[in-house]
Amino acid sequence: MDIQENVANNEQFTIESKKIHIPSLVLMIIGAVFALVLPIITYPCSITSLVMSIVKRKTNKTTYAIVINIISLVVALINSVVGAIMFISLN
Repeated sequence: MDIQENVANNEQFTIESKKIHIPSLVLMIIGAVFALVLPIITYPCSITSLVMSIVKRKTNKTTYAIVINIISLVVALINSVVGAIMFISLN
């Protein structure tokens, strides 16, 4: 009985860890795609994905998600600053 319970616990742990990882991956992709076009979409998606990736870092190898989210946020921030500078210079 102990072996069956252990296998059941491992399967449950794998399913629970994937529930958080997949939404984090989807939000990461959305944030990265819109980083140059619409930074207002990138900020909430990438920040949420970054927090979810950091929380699940011990159970999943989410280092790539953390790196891509940080890069997306930096690109979106640069895009926002350049847009603000262009707006100010036009006035």
